[in-house]
Amino acid sequence: MKLQHTTSVIALLAGMAMAMPGQAAAQSTQLEELIVTAQKREENVQDAPLAITAVTGASLAKDRVLTLEDLGHNMTGISFTANSPQANEINIRGVVNTRLSSPTADQSVSTFVDDVYVSRSGNLNSAFYDVARIEVVRGPQGVLLGKNVAGGAVNIISNAPSFERSGKFTATLGNYDLRQTTGYFTGALTETLAGRLSFQTINRGGYYKDILHNTELENLDSTQARIQLAYAPENSDLRASLNVDYAKDSNDGIHRVGLKSPTLPASFTPWSGTRALIAAQRGHLDLDESLPIWPHFKGDIAPTPQGARHKTYDIIIKVEKDVAENIRLSSITGYRNNQSFTLYDQTGLGPANGFNLAAPLLFAEPVNFIEGMNQISQEVRLTSTDDDSRFDWIVGAYYQKTKVHQYNRFWGESTVLPTLSGESHWDDHGRNEDIAVFAQVGFDITDTVKLDVGARYTRDEKTGFQRGIIVATGDRLNPNDKAPLTPLTVNFATAYGESWKELTPQATLRWTPDDLNMAYLTVSKGFKGGGFQNNASNAFAAATPYDPETVTNYEAGYKTELFGRILRWNTAVFYMKYKNLQVQQTLASCLCNVISNAPGATIKGVESDVQFAPTSWFRSWASTSYVDATYDTFVFAGVNNSGKLMQRTPKWQMAVGAEVTTDVGGWEDALSARLAYRWQGKMPWAPENTTWEKDYGTLDGRVTLTLPDQNWTLSVYGKNLGKTRYRTNIIPFFQEEMSSFGAPRTYGVEVSAAF
Repeated sequence: MKLQHTTSVIALLAGMAMAMPGQAAAQSTQLEELIVTAQKREENVQDAPLAITAVTGASLAKDRVLTLEDLGHNMTGISFTANSPQANEINIRGVVNTRLSSPTADQSVSTFVDDVYVSRSGNLNSAFYDVARIEVVRGPQGVLLGKNVAGGAVNIISNAPSFERSGKFTATLGNYDLRQTTGYFTGALTETLAGRLSFQTINRGGYYKDILHNTELENLDSTQARIQLAYAPENSDLRASLNVDYAKDSNDGIHRVGLKSPTLPASFTPWSGTRALIAAQRGHLDLDESLPIWPHFKGDIAPTPQGARHKTYDIIIKVEKDVAENIRLSSITGYRNNQSFTLYDQTGLGPANGFNLAAPLLFAEPVNFIEGMNQISQEVRLTSTDDDSRFDWIVGAYYQKTKVHQYNRFWGESTVLPTLSGESHWDDHGRNEDIAVFAQVGFDITDTVKLDVGARYTRDEKTGFQRGIIVATGDRLNPNDKAPLTPLTVNFATAYGESWKELTPQATLRWTPDDLNMAYLTVSKGFKGGGFQNNASNAFAAATPYDPETVTNYEAGYKTELFGRILRWNTAVFYMKYKNLQVQQTLASCLCNVISNAPGATIKGVESDVQFAPTSWFRSWASTSYVDATYDTFVFAGVNNSGKLMQRTPKWQMAVGAEVTTDVGGWEDALSARLAYRWQGKMPWAPENTTWEKDYGTLDGRVTLTLPDQNWTLSVYGKNLGKTRYRTNIIPFFQEEMSSFGAPRTYGVEVSAAF
């Protein structure tokens, strides 16, 4: 699907909309006003002096944006990759947390759920539901959002309880045997207490097939529920809320295919070579088929199947109260518990493939990650509320403690190579504690110029204990191999620990000449904590920390609304200097992952988005981002990556879309049609720039019929209508790219009833 073809279709929609007879004249504004809270205050997104994109829950539902992966494939300035179900990787402006999943690892792009930080990327597998909006903030926000907002942040905000009774239920049927239900009920429980119950269930067959075990892969069985209470006594400024959220999901494993690399140096091709042999004997072997190995761990009576299981619950308590004239106290208490189990074959094929075929050097190394996590956080803020004052301010303190227990099991079977057979385990207990204080003050220099300055001081401490255990050496093919399975080299047990301190200032100058225009200049610093290697080769590697990373961002932006607010155009340009960028790479010498720090990197670019709503029946949008991200100096394992492009970062991204609404007979505004297309340019998968993902685009569409009483809707939708095959991850081995793929074309029917 070419970009020009898709934009032509969207242009046709625009032409149809402009030519439609019998429609009312355009109102003074068709663009919705979005209120965001990224700066700890409610403000119009057009007045916020930062690069932020806010997407309403209604828009998310129309585009079937259910996950962070969907979000990354729906807008520009953000992208998504994933090494495993426990290692989601969000990339904003070239800043990405690549395969860092140890108990002490932090994210480079932070995710918040209802203003509470989610410390583990593997906790973010649950689908979105009953969401008010999602705010995507680009660039470091080291003062108000805190540590680990080096590249930006994603804040997922749930719909709040209402004292007005209402509800909605949606049922969806789709291909791949999709069955989904979503709904909510809200209303007053007493005169001062409102409640909201939200739920979602998803049951879907697999996109891919494990032909060795006759099992579907990348299927989904998910259940989610949320209970909220909101307390608002009459004649009082006290506001309190309780949010209890539960999610449980499972699948039968991921799909991996070894593809011969067109760019890596000539070498062995064990997996693509074996797939070719199997295809010749079987008659075919499609890219949608793989043969993952189920490991038979020592002491077990049977092999353990591939699969992933997550169970999460969290509790959030918010309290707001005016404690003095023009001073409001806010308290946010969060608790999060997660239990997860992930087992997958890294190569999707091994010697025990059922066909008794093997290309030279074929091996399999399934890995199993078992994790338990407890997180508690507390934020307290005092905020000024005097709108007539030329000063405004926020002061606050933050505390977070996270305990993570990982028990990881690696199992290997190899036709030839030593260190690739046997079984190794790691038992890793990590404890992370963060304490921070922050303050920001704003001053209206004139009626149109405002200066905001602030700073945050953070103390970050990481401690823990890791054991490496050689469980078994050798395998059925090499019973006498005494070498431990990589990356473990020796039994060890060691404590680890380190602490870091950082001051992250920010200054923003804002110019607002009128209600339609705003420009800003920002200098800000971001900080991401250091940590320790999991699945270490020995005690020294386990106890040696990698350094924190910092980034300084220089940014200018302009936001405007034109022609009676039917056109909105926002643009930002930025220049970022990185120090000690954390990078995890796979070493060919040991086929193991090693975390190191790239001494420096430079990131510069521009982001721009336009929304156009000339009439009440037509709306269109377009956005683009250009990111030039390169390593300044980075030599790792004898490879000089200096001057090369930063990994997993496309230079160009573009998105366009349009929505048309029209009458059907006597039914007013009954039929709407929506198309959205997103394209991204090619990107390097690793710092050495030897493996690449080619450019690709995806087209989504939706048609909705709303019945006259407005309570019932019927929709048909399609995602990835062009059946684009793209990859969400690769791991290079020899001359192969072990590839994971994005979702294929999906489509379905939705029926919704509101009351």
